[in-house]
Amino acid sequence: MITKHSHDFERVALVLQGGGSLGAYHIGAYKALTEAGYVPDIICGISIGAITSAILAGNEPEDCLAKIEEFWDLVCWPTGMPESDYKVSDEIRIMQNKYANLMGVLYGQPHFFKPWFLPPQFQPKGTPAATSYYDTSMLKETLLKLCNFDRINQNKTRLITGATKVKTGELVFFDSGEMSLTVDHIIASGALPPGFPGVRIDGDLYWDGGAVSNTPVEAIFKVKPHVKTLVFMIDLFNPESKEPETLQEVEWVSKNLLYASRTSHHLTQVSEKHNMKHALNHLLKHIPPELLADPIVQEIRNIASENEFHFVHIIYHAPKTEINSADCEFSKRSIKERSQYGYEDMEHAFSQAHWLEAQRPNIGSQVLSNLRKEPRF
Repeated sequence: MITKHSHDFERVALVLQGGGSLGAYHIGAYKALTEAGYVPDIICGISIGAITSAILAGNEPEDCLAKIEEFWDLVCWPTGMPESDYKVSDEIRIMQNKYANLMGVLYGQPHFFKPWFLPPQFQPKGTPAATSYYDTSMLKETLLKLCNFDRINQNKTRLITGATKVKTGELVFFDSGEMSLTVDHIIASGALPPGFPGVRIDGDLYWDGGAVSNTPVEAIFKVKPHVKTLVFMIDLFNPESKEPETLQEVEWVSKNLLYASRTSHHLTQVSEKHNMKHALNHLLKHIPPELLADPIVQEIRNIASENEFHFVHIIYHAPKTEINSADCEFSKRSIKERSQYGYEDMEHAFSQAHWLEAQRPNIGSQVLSNLRKEPRF
């Protein structure tokens, strides 16, 4: 068990990245987070992160872990093998993972998605079946079973998801603090083309939010009222890797770079921007009274901010047995291991006590990223 912590943050936010079946990492990370006493007030997610977020926000805190574990149990095919921790070689494990991935490609995942009866090339133009390979109608039933949308819309735990408006390419946030959310808002966030069909909301077609931003951290900055906030970002793709030696390793590394590099870059940008706002607020306190009416000073006042946001950035370090399509590999053993890795990495983060220490004055945003430095091999 992790030692409970005390803190002076007025709000705790949890941001969950998209990444398909890698999202099982979120289970263990959430478990460790709550064991340490950090029950999120706001949960924000993209794609599989949106599904996890909806289940967490749609249940009482004491039920969340069981519900998210139930989701992963429902969407995985039975293995037909004992669930004991039997040991196999890395080569056999990789073959098992490839087989699990192939099962998903051919048959979909139970309670999640299934192939259309006819491929999209033979479907009527303009229909969901003509624009995707899989039918996700089962996911709606699963989420309605596991999520209490009345609780979500009562805003007991604020839920934010993001999806891409196809017509404009804009990342649109759906926020339970500002609007009533439905299961369609969650499915839209994970409607990754061409695998899954887009979802219409108020007449507009939406795709997976990861098409624009796979980690929707900017949504947290917009939440009002503005208070001192601690943000836990749980990412599923890692920008750091060894040099690839095979084509499959090239595909895996390139996929990580595609989704992770934008996240790290974006987090740095928003943090620097927020620190500038905080610094401007500090300077305004020393402006002579006779200059406060100056139009430029007034403009600076509109930009400045005294809010504090501190980020703890946890990144999944995949073991060497992960295949290049690991985000589409749903074997029960992999799901169990990823959950355990999430717990271990969050536990490791809490062992780094320096990020819990008092921060320097006049710093509006601090990012503590990748607290686990060693690879998981």
